[in-house]
Amino acid sequence: MCLGRDFVSSGFLHSSLYLLLENLSSSNYRVRNSADSVLHILSTTSGFPTVGQLVLENADYVVDSICRQLRHLDLNHHVPNVLASMLSYIGVAHKILPLLEEPMRSVSMELEILGRHQHPDLTIPFLKAVAEIVKASKHEAFLLPTQTELFARDVRSIISNSAETKQDQWEEILFKLNDSRRYRRTVGSIAGSCVIAAIPLLASIKQEICLAALDIIESGTLAIAKIEAAYKHEREIKEATEEALESLSLYQLKDTLEANEEGADENRLLPAMNKIWPFLVTCIQNRNPVAVRRCLSVISSVVPVCGGDFFTRRFLSDGAHFWKLLITSPFHKKSFSKDERIPLQLPYRSSSMSSEDSLAETSHLKVQIAVLNMIADLCRNKSSSSALELVLKKVSGLVVGIACSGVVGLRDASLNALHGLASIDPDLVWLLLADIYYTKYKENLPPPRPELPQISQILPPPMSPKEYLYVQYGGQSYGFDIDLASLDIAFTRFDSQHQMYS
Repeated sequence: MCLGRDFVSSGFLHSSLYLLLENLSSSNYRVRNSADSVLHILSTTSGFPTVGQLVLENADYVVDSICRQLRHLDLNHHVPNVLASMLSYIGVAHKILPLLEEPMRSVSMELEILGRHQHPDLTIPFLKAVAEIVKASKHEAFLLPTQTELFARDVRSIISNSAETKQDQWEEILFKLNDSRRYRRTVGSIAGSCVIAAIPLLASIKQEICLAALDIIESGTLAIAKIEAAYKHEREIKEATEEALESLSLYQLKDTLEANEEGADENRLLPAMNKIWPFLVTCIQNRNPVAVRRCLSVISSVVPVCGGDFFTRRFLSDGAHFWKLLITSPFHKKSFSKDERIPLQLPYRSSSMSSEDSLAETSHLKVQIAVLNMIADLCRNKSSSSALELVLKKVSGLVVGIACSGVVGLRDASLNALHGLASIDPDLVWLLLADIYYTKYKENLPPPRPELPQISQILPPPMSPKEYLYVQYGGQSYGFDIDLASLDIAFTRFDSQHQMYS
């Protein structure tokens, strides 16, 4: 406070800034509070409105200090915490994103198998740092499509008056396009690195690690989708500009544009999801209820941005792991086939802590609700509905069985899933419900519509409970028994809206 701005010019700021940021992650509250107070005083005396602006102005120095310490983790165990706390505290990580490319490479190496083996206690701090970096990437990625779309609109306007456009204006367009490309690639590279670093940790049986990895995967996937959207606008600008330059015989500028052609790294989204999907399935198989629910939520988010067609075969081959979650209760025992037995554990791997028999009933219900909500979300979104195309009959059979059962806790979620499935094929859902409803009430009910024959002529009554359509389509009843009150609610609500769906 005495030195004022001389504190900066005398070199004291660079000597102390990183150490102050380091103390923000101290386990001692008084130390954290003191460091925070000093940073606010420094920002005020240096003429910056916030600590974030102070750090932003000196970001190259701070990031350089972090990179040096990341090379010697045995001596600097605190550096992952410093990186995470600094990025979350200053709130301007997105503004220093290009500077984070180098530390992200070091962080990625530490999250690989060898790095995790050498420093197992640093896995979670590093994941927290990656979470902040991917959050910054997502912030920037979500701005890119709008920016490039506006740029494309300006370029189209200039091209429409190309006869009046001077060469220096074309040079400015090329400069802006190349600058846009470079920044998009930087954001894409960092988001991609975050995703790649987190993918293997989706299979972790440690809940905190798995949840952190799921957060990173969700943010990273959404960021990459936006980056690809921006790339499409850039392609449009490039093609229109090339055509205009050729028509004006500005071949030298056209050659400059072609010289900066993008590499083969622009198709990131589906290749990344191809690597992610098996680990999402493993996360489901690990049966940690909290991680499973978060995983199902992530799937609901990423399938629409990737497109349902990409997942059609995947749900056909791996869907059984999802549908197995829809069992009546933890007390409903299942017999395992040879293929379903628990895999052999390697000596250095601890066994899963979340055995099915040790879970509480409420945990199972929450997981089942999450599965049903995922089904509803995927069905209702036109971009993702095709993901369940090949398993629609099976899933519809299972959901109908749950909706007509006596498990009241699943009623709302199952009806929600039914309405979602009906947005794809309303007749299928109506028939599955009518098959049970008219069998149970066959003596007292007229035909469902005056113009229709008796329901027994359309759907022959089943000889046993195993012959119900919902059981045949679902593969098994999963322990759910028909409850007349639930059946009445499900069919009555759905029947009244069937015309709307149709």
